[in-house]
Amino acid sequence: MTATRPDTRPGLRRRLATGSRAATADAWLVSRRRSGADLGLLALSAALLAVTVFLALLVPRLVLRSADHAVHEAVRSAGIGADVLVQVPGQTSISTTRDPNIASEAAGNAEEMSTNLPPTLRSVLGAPLTSIVTRPSVASGRDKDGTSHAVSTRLVYVPGQESQVRWVQGVAPASPPPPADDAATDGDGVSLDDPTVEGSAVDAPDHVIEVGVEQRAAAHLGLKPGTELWLQLPSRGQVDVRITGLYTAVDPSAPAWSDLSDLLAAGPAPDKGLQGRIAMLLTDESLPDMELWIDGRSFTEQQRFPVVADAIDSSETHAVEHDVRRVVAAPALVLPGQVSPPLVSTSLGDVLAAQDVRQAAANAQQSVLEVGLAAAGALALVLAARLLVTRRQTYLLAERARGASTVSVAVRALVESVPLVVVAAGVGAGAAWLVLPDARGSWSIAALVAVVAVLAPAVLAVLQVRTAWSGRRLPANRADRQRVLGRQRARRITAEATLVLLALGALVSVQRRGLLEAQTNGVDLLLAATPVLLAGAATVVVLHVMPPVLRTLSRWAAGARGVVPVVSTARASRAAGTAVPIMTLTVAVALMVFCGTTVVSVRHGQEVASQAVVVADVRVDGTIDPTAVERLRAQPDVTIAAAGRLWARSLGSGSALTADVDAVDAAPLAAILRAHGRPVDARLESLARPAAGNHVPTLISPSLATSAARVAPELSSGGGTVHLDVLGTTRAFPRLDSVRPVGGAQPANGEVLVDRATIDRASANPADRSKWVADTPPSATTITTVWVDGPGAAAAVHAAGLDHAEGVTVTTRTTWLAAVRDQPLSAALVWLLLGTALVLAAYAAMALVLTVVATSGERGRTLSALRTLGLDARTARAMTFGELAPLAVAALVAGSVIGIGVPWQLTRSLGLDVATGLAGTTTFTVTWLPIAAAVVVVLVSLAVAVAVESAVRRRDRLGEVLRVGER
Repeated sequence: MTATRPDTRPGLRRRLATGSRAATADAWLVSRRRSGADLGLLALSAALLAVTVFLALLVPRLVLRSADHAVHEAVRSAGIGADVLVQVPGQTSISTTRDPNIASEAAGNAEEMSTNLPPTLRSVLGAPLTSIVTRPSVASGRDKDGTSHAVSTRLVYVPGQESQVRWVQGVAPASPPPPADDAATDGDGVSLDDPTVEGSAVDAPDHVIEVGVEQRAAAHLGLKPGTELWLQLPSRGQVDVRITGLYTAVDPSAPAWSDLSDLLAAGPAPDKGLQGRIAMLLTDESLPDMELWIDGRSFTEQQRFPVVADAIDSSETHAVEHDVRRVVAAPALVLPGQVSPPLVSTSLGDVLAAQDVRQAAANAQQSVLEVGLAAAGALALVLAARLLVTRRQTYLLAERARGASTVSVAVRALVESVPLVVVAAGVGAGAAWLVLPDARGSWSIAALVAVVAVLAPAVLAVLQVRTAWSGRRLPANRADRQRVLGRQRARRITAEATLVLLALGALVSVQRRGLLEAQTNGVDLLLAATPVLLAGAATVVVLHVMPPVLRTLSRWAAGARGVVPVVSTARASRAAGTAVPIMTLTVAVALMVFCGTTVVSVRHGQEVASQAVVVADVRVDGTIDPTAVERLRAQPDVTIAAAGRLWARSLGSGSALTADVDAVDAAPLAAILRAHGRPVDARLESLARPAAGNHVPTLISPSLATSAARVAPELSSGGGTVHLDVLGTTRAFPRLDSVRPVGGAQPANGEVLVDRATIDRASANPADRSKWVADTPPSATTITTVWVDGPGAAAAVHAAGLDHAEGVTVTTRTTWLAAVRDQPLSAALVWLLLGTALVLAAYAAMALVLTVVATSGERGRTLSALRTLGLDARTARAMTFGELAPLAVAALVAGSVIGIGVPWQLTRSLGLDVATGLAGTTTFTVTWLPIAAAVVVVLVSLAVAVAVESAVRRRDRLGEVLRVGER
């Protein structure tokens, strides 16, 4: 017979129930009583938490809202090029039957395309704009009065003309009436008048398509109702266009005319001998005639889906870009079943891709500031909790002496902190929603701050009572005691070394790959916390450096006169061992200096970018006549003007190397660069002096150095082939990006810098011209960029009429700089840095105040004792200031080093080019302003806190303080 084991589960449940009751008994009543006693400090902690949560939620929303504005602005700037254009090529048809449903078929295609577009892309596109357009051709003829006409034209059909145009003269185009007599047909019903049929009655009958012309364009070109022109397009026989009416657009700015400007006004003729360029309007009635008589390969059906810029959010750019790439790569998805697949073209994908890069950089910068703000706020909350526990130390130790467990102490602290944190965090979140209602953004950092606010009072209270009465004691044996203390030191050193190594690892990682996580294209919070980690590592260094420094000061104070140095250095040694106040101040100061240094670097980078792009006071881009340059140079208050041109060339016959050739006025350009204090390559002016054999001196980019050493480079110009005499390599090339070829151009292998006049002379020299172009007259380099410098540069450009010339863009350095600084992401980053610096200054002041209050009890007993010996209030304030000054100075030094070192090491990794407007222009710039601002904030806060504490201590009764001690 086996013995049965007694059931221990009821006893275990009783013990658990007893322990639970012991841990939670009267927790609510005790917490409520304590909260009433420390209501002011709890209100301060709640306000601090609410502000921190508010900032943690508001900062990313501000960046996202700025990114939204940046996307909208970028898409609007792209114009109609960002619209999704679907072109359905026409097919050759052998049908001789007029199809009156071609307009409705185009409308059906538009509806089908809208349905087949990917949903994300479709959500940001407007209703399609349908048009049927022929390729450009020449229409010529003679009126009855003998007036000759020859214009470049194309036929265009736009639906819905009833509400878009108003016919002011003549009538709207329609189908021309049939011939008066019936056309002869054969037995199969085929018209004998068809010129495509052998043996037709008329060898070349005329086919007429009725069209309309814009009223002012017609007057400009001398066209009128009744004018009939022969259209030179592949067709079934001779086709004439007959102008039946003149119209005006009801709303010239309507989207239907966005890419059909030649329907609204006449333009310059593309070739000599033509009067101008104009489009002729087809209607629903005349469109079938065009489709019948014109070869189908000569016209295209176009469906333009306009982009609704405001419908694209920054969080959707990647998805929209993916859909755009998909549609462009597989256009058959849009309109399946076609013999020839449609062609889809849009620049929207490129625009959004460029914006994604800018937004990624902005997110990285925002993450650094957000983590820094949260860290400073969390440390300030820890300081507030530390002060709260210090004020309750007597009660906590009494509870522990009466047998309270550490669990019960933690539970009572949590009962108090949890409702307070919930309310404060809710207030902060609600305020963020009221200021900027947006569901986007991460709650993780705000949640971490709330968790710190919940746990800090409980953890600090448990640490306060953990060793009281029942704590672990050191052995009496010296060797054992040293071994225990050695293990404690080893754990502390290990933790400190881990923090330092983690900070250094984060720094190295950010330097190598930036703040963006490569696999997810998101921000790595560990790397975003690099400045905070480095500030923590600096705190560790300060904690090890301050004791010997203070011992040295104590030895000096022992020989000094007065009691202030002795007492201050003695008490400072004790205050210096507190890590949390030093770390809080160090983090706040480091990020303050970081923000200030970054703002200065960004502003300086914007100045550098404006000088690199505009070069002079005014830059003019476009095809410019050389006489205009001479007129600019002759204008008053114009110091100098330089001209240039950029074009792509192959470096030698049979060579696979290509180069962007910068042909500039070398000497004037060098003078402009010197006038603006920019570095000038000493060999730049040498480009204007021809080398031996009349070769062209040149400077090349380093990427071409190896190839130029192997093969003598040469360029094919308008007059022939010229040989290049390479003087060396340089990186100081003028920026001519605005006139670079775009749209499928292959990137060049490097850049070549030559003098414009020198290469023109070399092209005109018969000895340097190729034999197969020996009879070709050389031509001067076409000027596409002019740099004008001087106080009257803008007025001179205006006087020359260049600011109103067609195809010419005038940019001043001040307007370019203002435009860059007003860009949404640039402005948001600068204001965010400045706002963060102000908030961190408040955190630093709060940390100092909390530190002064937390150490006021013991300091008050010391000062009260000294007051009984005759210590005056002024000396007491000096002692308090001297006690806390080393802590403040150490935090200022460590924070300033981190605040300057982080942007110095991470200038490239932070992606600050998003705010400068030009890649490679952000340079680390040091200024004393951020450090001075941090010093002023810390010293003023410390002085105010000392003065307030002195005023409070003045009301203390010395006898009670000495008898009772700390209250």
